[in-house]
Amino acid sequence: MKRIHSLLLLPATFVALSLASCKKDDLDRDGLSLIDGLPYYHYTDDDRLWLQAKQGDEWRLENGRGQQRVYRIDVIEHIRKGDYSYSGGIPGSSQLLAYYDYTTVRANRVDTLGTGIRGYFDLRFYRDAAMLTNLSSGGFNKQLSRFYAEGEWYEFVGNTDLISDYYSCRGLKFPIGAALNGPFQQLTVRGRQYHDVITFIGASRGPTCAPVASDYMQELYYSRQAGLVRMVSVAGEVWDRVP
Repeated sequence: MKRIHSLLLLPATFVALSLASCKKDDLDRDGLSLIDGLPYYHYTDDDRLWLQAKQGDEWRLENGRGQQRVYRIDVIEHIRKGDYSYSGGIPGSSQLLAYYDYTTVRANRVDTLGTGIRGYFDLRFYRDAAMLTNLSSGGFNKQLSRFYAEGEWYEFVGNTDLISDYYSCRGLKFPIGAALNGPFQQLTVRGRQYHDVITFIGASRGPTCAPVASDYMQELYYSRQAGLVRMVSVAGEVWDRVP
């Protein structure tokens, strides 16, 4: 699991003083407020549109032969989690720098179709200070809050050419920043229309990634509110969400 601990780059006192000059109402509206003088990067209503999955939900997808793959959802949510710095691992040396919201949506494969089932995939959503570039090394604006999404899936062909791909060969590249609010694709699956779909296309694995079997997924279609609604394998087999 990887999260950008951005507050390590500047002293907490500087951050608190900078944020204190802003109106609290403005900060709250943009996903940033203060708790005892420390920044709290928190979810907004728009963010929560990505967090509709509930504990125990099932995403059931079926191919043209009537076979099904079933993924059961496990939601791990951390609200107002503390972000700490540590000095050389010395006991009692930790310093609270900020608070943030963080959620992992884990889809565990629970069907018994075939052999060699490759476990689960993780989607991670969180709030943090806004990156100034697409790389964490480019620095952060501590007075702005940004919503981030990332993921990894072992059954996905994946990519190796993604700037934000922290998961070599299997990363899922989500839109960045304001693009997480749309525009989205529309997709009709088995008579149900989804208005908020993003697509992951696996490509350019590169020489460092092992070859994959033809039943690995080349395309994934993910609805912001409904979750995984369609996938297409390397062999071209389509799996559609069963309503």
